[in-house]
Amino acid sequence: MRRPPIISRIADRLTGFTPDRDLHFELVRGLYNATSTPNAILGATAAALVVVGTAGALSDDKFFTILFFGFLLVGIARSLGSRRYFQIEHDPTAIDETKRWELNALAGAWSFALLVGITGAYALFNHAGTDVEILISCCVIGYIAGASSRNASRPLITIGQISLTCLPFLAALILRADVVHTILATFIAILYFGTIIVSRSVFENIVQRHLAFKRVETLARRDALTGIWNRGAFLELIEKRFAASAGANGHLALISIDLDRFKDINDTLGHPVGDSVLKEVAERIQSVVMPGDEVSRVGGDEFLVMLADGRARDVHNVAEAILAVLEDPFFTAETRSICGASIGYAVAPQDGASLDVLLRNADLALYKAKNIGRGQIVAYTATLSTDYDKRVALEHELQFALDNHELYLEYQPIVDPRSGRAICCEALLRWRHPTLGIIPPDVFIPIAEATGLIVPIGTWVLVTACTEAMTWHSDVKLAVNLSPVQFRRGREIVDLVTRILTTTGLPPRRLDLEITESVLLDDNAATMSLLEDLRSLGVGISLDDFGTGFASLAYLNDFPFSKIKIDRKFTQDIDESPRTLAIIKGISQIARELHIERVAEGIETFAQLERVQSFGINAIQGYVFSRPVAAAVLRELIKQPILPIVGSPSTATHHTGIGKRNRIAS
Repeated sequence: MRRPPIISRIADRLTGFTPDRDLHFELVRGLYNATSTPNAILGATAAALVVVGTAGALSDDKFFTILFFGFLLVGIARSLGSRRYFQIEHDPTAIDETKRWELNALAGAWSFALLVGITGAYALFNHAGTDVEILISCCVIGYIAGASSRNASRPLITIGQISLTCLPFLAALILRADVVHTILATFIAILYFGTIIVSRSVFENIVQRHLAFKRVETLARRDALTGIWNRGAFLELIEKRFAASAGANGHLALISIDLDRFKDINDTLGHPVGDSVLKEVAERIQSVVMPGDEVSRVGGDEFLVMLADGRARDVHNVAEAILAVLEDPFFTAETRSICGASIGYAVAPQDGASLDVLLRNADLALYKAKNIGRGQIVAYTATLSTDYDKRVALEHELQFALDNHELYLEYQPIVDPRSGRAICCEALLRWRHPTLGIIPPDVFIPIAEATGLIVPIGTWVLVTACTEAMTWHSDVKLAVNLSPVQFRRGREIVDLVTRILTTTGLPPRRLDLEITESVLLDDNAATMSLLEDLRSLGVGISLDDFGTGFASLAYLNDFPFSKIKIDRKFTQDIDESPRTLAIIKGISQIARELHIERVAEGIETFAQLERVQSFGINAIQGYVFSRPVAAAVLRELIKQPILPIVGSPSTATHHTGIGKRNRIAS
């Protein structure tokens, strides 16, 4: 219902006396205190009716009858208003409703005070020197004293009540112009002005205490760096919003944001710059959302945004706007940094009937966004949960795969095509699941790395492969891949390799440890130190998947790798792409001048073999010579020269000589 303009102005004026919405709500709630307010209204109304009724009976003055019914009507209205207030629920955020209930309380209190002032002034003028004057004057003074103490915490209410009572009563006392009434008027005037001063002072103390409490609450509920909600406060907030949304058949969306390159910025430019970036990220996200939306920093570089009701239906557009503002450069400490973000989101109720499920599904969408590449937005779908459940199941079963002998090794030879001799064999980890069959390495190895299981599995791989290599000819090397997780454990990897070489008896010169550029990304200096320690043992260090990372050539300059393996991404296109051909030629020339051995991976055809050989690459790994095979098969395979395989993909066999140059099985 639309309020008259004057009422709105009065309400706004009242609100101006309270600096905080929550404090305003609690003060208004105090006006309707469930225990004291109804009793106070009843007591004051009953006392006024008794006094006015007695005065009317003593004086036979009909005006007291009018006042009697005035007090009765005001008392009934105040009682009904108080009862109604506690029959409905109140929202602290509904400012207009709070103002309306405050006006209702003030109207009742001020009406009662005005009736008291009029009754006192009337008695002084029309019943001077009688028992009626004494009775009513004493009651008026008692009411003034009570009003000054009861609402001392609300200066505007107190001043209104005491003014509407005192001013008519004071005017009548002064107009009597005798000594007694003048002294009494002076006493009431002092009480009047003292009440105004005291009520203001009490109110300011209450406000200061409330603000101090809010500051403490802010420290506990706000992120100290960005000033937005912290994780605990945000979860509490969305829990309430989620319940309200579910009860009203509404929608609620959660947007999960993770910064893509923040770690690089933090590590290279320092924490002060990282902190500045995080502050600006929070500001940029807040610039996109609207009032009613909520933003939180829930982790180092992770943020959550909540959209409710109609805004939830616009979640994808909001996510796109957030991604757009985070793709802009950050200018801090005279540097220009690109950060970017990955975003996933979920919307209740369709994406989650409970808050925990909704949070999980938003995280699953974010996880998918990060997996498919930086700067992506992914909406939750049921497929993500299915994939997650499968991953969790595999994660659980992988814990027992080693003990249950489900893990095994296959070996793929690296061949010198000039002689067909196997110069090295790479150990490749496999998992044969009892019900699901063969699980691809690109599925279970990331799980093993994420859970830390790669450490015991990696130890088993090294022991098993080194033991097997001791059955080969002494000039055949062994290649074993190492995970970045193993390097994060410091010198443990150096001690492990030393111990296994000693235990198995494998000469260090026969062991090649293969790493990818991801090993070097975590902590370049520390990793390089560990690689130097490993190299000092006499083992070879190979850089795998060369050419697919961000700084391959820089790594060749930083560390003297014994071998690089040119990734199959290049060798597969060597027949068709002049650009690829030029890249491989360049890589080969650089490695040759640095005296680094070159291995071409993924060679499948005679044409590819001829091409890479033309660049002087004479270490070939691929189906053109052999698929990965079991240890027993490999022992027999490497006893004699390995010649290219000919035949169709389904009927490939080893050929006794270099003959037809057809495409081989893949």
